[in-house]
Amino acid sequence: MEPQTLEFLDGLVREGVEVDGGILIPTERRLAEISGMSRARVRERLSGLQMLGMLTKVQGSGNVLVSPAALEAGTGNVFELMLRAGLVTVAQINEAREMLEVAIAPRILERVTDEQIHALEDQVYAMVDASASRDFVSGLKADHAFHMALFEIVGNPIMTYVVNGMNHALHDLLLERRRIVIGKEIARNHGELPAMFDSDAVHFEITRALRSRRKEAVTAAMAEHFDSWRRISRLPTSPAVAAPPGITPQTPSTPPTPPTPSGET
Repeated sequence: MEPQTLEFLDGLVREGVEVDGGILIPTERRLAEISGMSRARVRERLSGLQMLGMLTKVQGSGNVLVSPAALEAGTGNVFELMLRAGLVTVAQINEAREMLEVAIAPRILERVTDEQIHALEDQVYAMVDASASRDFVSGLKADHAFHMALFEIVGNPIMTYVVNGMNHALHDLLLERRRIVIGKEIARNHGELPAMFDSDAVHFEITRALRSRRKEAVTAAMAEHFDSWRRISRLPTSPAVAAPPGITPQTPSTPPTPPTPSGET
């Protein structure tokens, strides 16, 4: 996502006024001033939000950015509706989710607190516990909570709504992917549970990068998270877990050491 787009979305919230059901956003002229876009470009962005059901016109007031709670109480998840209508594919939503998360990495770093990083680490430990029990549903729930927390740190309800909608639309895909990835990591470890699954440990790399306060480290850790999952999902299955004949297990990897909580040595 372009920095100009992020600034535009931030401006809607920062310059808007809270009203019943959402945020009354500034006029097109004001949005053009604060975003550096032309009024035609601003109008185009607002039309896109209207098409997603995230912006509504109120007679005599202007445009209201609808609150996530009001959206969730509406006619359904816009991404699920788009999937059913054949307007997008699961792969396209998944790619958009990844691109969005990597793009907001610098904004997360600007706003995250030590307490929020600690809360993120707690979600990773919840993933670790769930994976050790092969509880894929709880593992996915903790994974979702981790990534939603990243967007909540940014503090923009548009971002939160969009990624939450994507996660709901991708739920079945993400649950099956977690099951497959954990199975392949066990296979790589000769049928034994590893001390920590790489697919969970990679989330600790994100929290480490946030603690480093280095923008390039955070962006790289976000990208590596998605790349790591892709690499693991492409691993062959070993004979130890009833894989097709002729497949040989790979040498197990050593997962990263979890971070030491603040104040401990």
